[in-house]
Amino acid sequence: MIPPRASGRPSDGAAPENDNGNAGGSESSGGADAPSLESQFARILREKTERDTQAMRTRWSQGGLRPRVVHESTSDWIRRVAFDWPNAVMGTAAGSVLVCNCEELGGLEYRERARRLLAKRKDAHSRDWTGLEERGLGERSLLGLYDAGAVTAVAIQDSTCASGGRDGWLKLWRIPPDADVEDSRHPKDGETLVDAGRGEHPNVVTGVVIDAAGKCAWTSCLDGKIRAWSLTTRTDDGDGDDDTNNLELIGEWSTGQAALCLSLDTESRVLYAGTADGKAFAFDAGPVDGDELTNGFECGRVLSAWVAHDDGVTRSVSHARGGCLTGSSTGPMYAWRVDRDLSDGSPPTLVRKMIGHVAAVVSISVGNPRHVVSGAHDGTVRVWNAPDLLAEDDEDEAPIAVDGGGGLDDGVKKSECLYAVTGHTVWLGGVQADETRIICDGANNIAMCYDFSEDPDDDGDI
Repeated sequence: MIPPRASGRPSDGAAPENDNGNAGGSESSGGADAPSLESQFARILREKTERDTQAMRTRWSQGGLRPRVVHESTSDWIRRVAFDWPNAVMGTAAGSVLVCNCEELGGLEYRERARRLLAKRKDAHSRDWTGLEERGLGERSLLGLYDAGAVTAVAIQDSTCASGGRDGWLKLWRIPPDADVEDSRHPKDGETLVDAGRGEHPNVVTGVVIDAAGKCAWTSCLDGKIRAWSLTTRTDDGDGDDDTNNLELIGEWSTGQAALCLSLDTESRVLYAGTADGKAFAFDAGPVDGDELTNGFECGRVLSAWVAHDDGVTRSVSHARGGCLTGSSTGPMYAWRVDRDLSDGSPPTLVRKMIGHVAAVVSISVGNPRHVVSGAHDGTVRVWNAPDLLAEDDEDEAPIAVDGGGGLDDGVKKSECLYAVTGHTVWLGGVQADETRIICDGANNIAMCYDFSEDPDDDGDI
């Protein structure tokens, strides 16, 4: 199928003819209405941009992606990934935290480029177990049989990275400012990530979010607590062995069950969490006073708590425009409309049920405004049309209000994914997207990028 090409838009109005009958005049004629070379160039550039944007949107809808490897580990399995373009942070099964540059770097052979790290921290998290049988039954039941890795959560924003581990530690890292993979002096194994602080949990850290506006990091933990940690600035290369490197705990809030996932809506200041009993929570993430989270007031207040999945645990969550999306341990994904101004704890509205995955949905991304991207332990990355949680629904397809005590009406609208990207393993642990690309793990020792910016075969076909 040939993707539709957006034709160039006509100019805003037909150019008047000059005395010689030539439309628009010419630069040599010096007519007052003659378009300047600058305006013509701007119009041509605008039309090209519009065509390219429309072509990329078509590729997103039809699966016209170009796969490439952004990092290949030589000896370790990648189990978590997140990116803030052009850099991606990865967590490995053995406990290392890696940061790579995801751009296509010219002049380097494929294998050298794919193995060239920006920065890393080997053994950032300890691995005190060697097999599934050495992990508790509860942990295996909640996180899944295939969630094998010492690093259980990662996040990145600008030059700051965060990682959470099975060892119970949250650790903050800073990318050295002089790290440059194209510099001939750059170490092949990458610079060393700078230790920027740590916070200890009594159990596995399951989620981490960097909140730059609030100058804090949020974490979820198997002990059922949501925590906020102050982001402190360190200029030394601390080794993490002294108490001065501990992050200040701003506060903690209980969900009553093991907390498995976390997502922050920075615009509405709502923090979403999912728990082992199938519930989802919407917390007040607190007002921001200047550039710092204000403490001691409404922060941590539960805006709403509801049964999101009555057939399994809430394994993943992502904020979305007007609400959130939740993923079940059994495969379904639900879209919820959440009112930020609710004061009575009323449950949100179930807008859509998204059917496609057949195993635990472990990652949901809404970085692309038109599409939702999800990854699951069925080894697939799926792309969906994004449900508009703020749109008015037709009367015959009205969304349903959900009883906060449980029981989901099966009359809600359902949708299927546009397509699935296969070839991943059941150990897939992280998927993230923006308007141009998807980056994920799930290929053992490889992190993949699926790029929609160019025609994958350069032949116009999808």
